[in-house]
Amino acid sequence: MKASRDQNKQIINSQDINTKTSVDNNDVREKIKKLIKKKKYNLRDLSRNIKKNDAYLQQYLYRGTPKVLPEEYRFMLAEILDVNVNELIPNWLKDLSQQEQFLVLRNIDNNINDINNISFSRKLLIDLDFFNEKNLFYFQTLTSDGHITSIVDVSMKKFIKPDIYLLNDGKSYFLAAIELSRLNQGKLSVKPYLNNFYPFQINSDLIVISGRIIWQCSKKFSK
Repeated sequence: MKASRDQNKQIINSQDINTKTSVDNNDVREKIKKLIKKKKYNLRDLSRNIKKNDAYLQQYLYRGTPKVLPEEYRFMLAEILDVNVNELIPNWLKDLSQQEQFLVLRNIDNNINDINNISFSRKLLIDLDFFNEKNLFYFQTLTSDGHITSIVDVSMKKFIKPDIYLLNDGKSYFLAAIELSRLNQGKLSVKPYLNNFYPFQINSDLIVISGRIIWQCSKKFSK
């Protein structure tokens, strides 16, 4: 059975796309290799600094696994190498990003080892309850079997309705479900996500809220 002209075109176009993708991926790898050599970094230490196993960058740079450096590690590596993260993005992925239109959110928690920025598709914002994109940040909560990523609206600093809010105990941020107390009028019932914070009740005018959570997703660690 002979392939049609349209089928042949699809095969050729697919081969061209795969070739361009491979070239772009290799260009990024070579750029990273030169930066590492110039700054005299150790691959094992760099892998540890982006919270991966010792051989991660060795495998990525010299074996092509993974084919594309995941976004969160790309941001971390760009910061360590002191280079604009766009220089570590293959051209084919930039083209896709322009079509998809991503929103880059800053990390509300400024710990040294945290990722400073992460991008979300703007499609996620459809029907979300917020007023201004400039008020949106992201926050990640690490649990025993994975992590929870939240989009936080920092303009909402007061309790409005039963929901999930971001609080700060003076040392670190934490997520908590807040609702009106059923036992004490004028107080709020606060139930933190993590077990190292105990549930408590507090006067509504005393609680300090950093923002309201408008979107969440979770990722489980593979075991």
